[in-house]
Amino acid sequence: MLLALSLIPAANAQKHLSFNKVEIRGTVEEMTAALAKRGFVYEETNDGVPLVIGKFAGYSDVEVNIIPGEDGQVRAVRAEIPPRLSWVKLENDYSAVKSMLTKQFGKCVEDVQEFQDGPFEESSEKLVSLIKNKCTYRSVFEGEGGKVTLSLKHQGPICYVCVLYENL
Repeated sequence: MLLALSLIPAANAQKHLSFNKVEIRGTVEEMTAALAKRGFVYEETNDGVPLVIGKFAGYSDVEVNIIPGEDGQVRAVRAEIPPRLSWVKLENDYSAVKSMLTKQFGKCVEDVQEFQDGPFEESSEKLVSLIKNKCTYRSVFEGEGGKVTLSLKHQGPICYVCVLYENL
């Protein structure tokens, strides 16, 4: 019994990342409720992954997925900044979020910005490269208890900035 009691403080001391000032922990339902208190609106659940929409990093209408682990506890939170139709605006969003994360976590541990078929003279060519999966834009930050990956993503021709907070 003494051994069990000595393990309780260690279990409670486990660090978790925070998303929008909400610690990433507990069940998906608890995390959804905590984000609702911060102004996020529940939209739907697909395959056990809730989607909420709200403000993040100075952007409105950010889509946020709350991703459960196998144990039903929140493992990660994925935020998608609203899509952009131009490379310049997309890159500006990426830079703004990267600056915010740098202030929060310090220098990134991985920073990749490359085009497999560049360099390009026109920014529209960069957007096409991203859509063709020939562009990698990714910055990884480490925080207490997890990591944050900032990247440029696309779904078909829709391009956006994605931020993934993962507990380790």
